[in-house]
Amino acid sequence: MEHKFGVFSTVDELNRAAAAQKAEGDLEALIGLALENGLDKEDAEDYMDFDTDRFVTPYQAAVAKLGIEEKDLKLESQMKDWKDYIVQIAMEYEGDELSNSIFRPDKKLEDVLAAGLKLASKNRIVVDKRIIKAAGLPDRAAYIGMCGRDELRKIVLEYYLGEKQ
Repeated sequence: MEHKFGVFSTVDELNRAAAAQKAEGDLEALIGLALENGLDKEDAEDYMDFDTDRFVTPYQAAVAKLGIEEKDLKLESQMKDWKDYIVQIAMEYEGDELSNSIFRPDKKLEDVLAAGLKLASKNRIVVDKRIIKAAGLPDRAAYIGMCGRDELRKIVLEYYLGEKQ
């Protein structure tokens, strides 16, 4: 079942909606807002209980959205690793521009993963038959594709920010 993410176009909109719920003292609505956006009940409770100016940072919102997309796409193995690497890139990126872009509803994790997979297929190599034999695999397993971290980083920044690397 595909999650329909994107009630809010920006992290600022999400924060304004949370601030309105907090001002009304509506913890239940705030918890619902948190859960719908990939956050925890505790995030809503903490926001309600403490004097803080925002419900969520752009980075937190980006990670939460990626988490929703990960569950929706049922990511495993390499695809999950790629998603986790996107989280790392967002954490290391200077400023909030990348995180804000990841949060946007028109930007989708599946598009980034598809671009990485396409590049991996294009970069396909033939593994020496001795290695395949030693692994006990059939000959057809000799064809593998790779997308390195530097290549994936370029894909991520170009997709989310339009940056040519």
